This record gives sequence, structure tokens and C-alpha cells, in this order.
Amino acid sequence: MPEVLPTPTSVMDRLDLLLEPFRDTDGLTLTELCRRTGFPRSSAHRMLLQLVRVGWMRRSGTTYHLGPKIVELGALAQAHDRIHSAALRSMYALHRETGLAVHLTVLDNDQVVYLEKVSGAQVTDSTWAGQRRPAEDTVAGLALLARRDGSHPALTGSNGHSIVGGVVHGGECFRHAVAAFAAGDGEIAALSLAGPVEAISEDAVRRLRRAADHLETTSTA
Repeated sequence: MPEVLPTPTSVMDRLDLLLEPFRDTDGLTLTELCRRTGFPRSSAHRMLLQLVRVGWMRRSGTTYHLGPKIVELGALAQAHDRIHSAALRSMYALHRETGLAVHLTVLDNDQVVYLEKVSGAQVTDSTWAGQRRPAEDTVAGLALLARRDGSHPALTGSNGHSIVGGVVHGGECFRHAVAAFAAGDGEIAALSLAGPVEAISEDAVRRLRRAADHLETTSTA
């Protein structure tokens, strides 16, 4: 059962708490939201009605979903994101050259946020754009922590400024190659490749590192 935190008092904190459960599900009922957030039923219902009215939420029967307004704002935030805009062309080039899934990630405190994913049917994993995970739990997060904090004991392997590690998705072993880079304005980001173990070749890692080096040069120029 999800941990229920003390109910916040500020409007923005309450709104954040109400929307957070929609990160990992398509829709929730009022009862499910109350159980996940700890809100009284009347308070949660009142906030949901207001969010439906302004388009941030939509209701289908007894189930609430993220609404068109919040989807629109999320898409605009992604399109206007400086790091995302700079990296997108390199990501598509890497995917075209390697056939692997390509991710763009950044750190938010000690969590990793996936800004973008470029993939195809031949490579499937459990990540998506907008996902947030503890940095310690991902190879990309470890690379970002290493770049931010210095040498990190949990790194599983290295290749220059890149790290390579293995994870399991749905019983299948995947390999991830990650290259962190300075993204300007004091920020760091990482490009990564993901695919079957045999597909992460030395050539693919070199291409990844060149792309990250190019983004670092152009971002910090």
C-alpha cells in the first residue's frame, strides 16, 4: 500500500499531492485518490471538481484522468525546455545509427527525471518521458550522481566518462550505456543507450560519448 504522508496545508502542496498518484496510472476514482493521498473525501472531491472545470482533469464515469489542459502545458514545457531542445536531434541520430533506445535524463535532487525517450518496437523497457525514479536505482542516475558528486562506489563499469551497467526488464537482461554532460547554467544531464547486452558495442558507446561531448561543448559555449 502506498505511504500516506501528512496532508499539506498550502494550496500548491495540496494540488501537488493530489496529482502525484497519476504518474503511474491512467485513472483513479475518488476513493482511490483519498486512499493514496490521505485527503478527506469532501476535500478531494471539491478540488477535483475545480480541476475538471479548468481542464486540468477530466472525468469518465467515476474515474478521473489528467485533462487536456495539463497535457498541453506539459507538452509546451517539454518543447520549451532548453536541454530537451538541444539534445533531441542527437537522440534521433543515435537511435538511427544504433537501433537502440535513447534516453535523456536530468537530476532533481536525488531523483532522476526522464525528459525524453526515442525508441522503436525492437527495444522495449520500462521507462517513459516524464518518469521520475530514485537516482540510485538507475544506471543513468548513478552517472548523474557521479558527475555531480565525484566518484561513486556503485558504478558498475566505466569507459572514459561513460558508465555501462546491466538491469533486468521483464525477465530480460538489458544493458545501459550512459554519458553525463554539463548542460550549461550549472545543470547536468545524461544521454543513455539501452538494449540487449550484445547490442551495446564499443562503437555504440563511442557514438554516445561523442554526442554527449558535442552537447556539452555547445551548451557551455
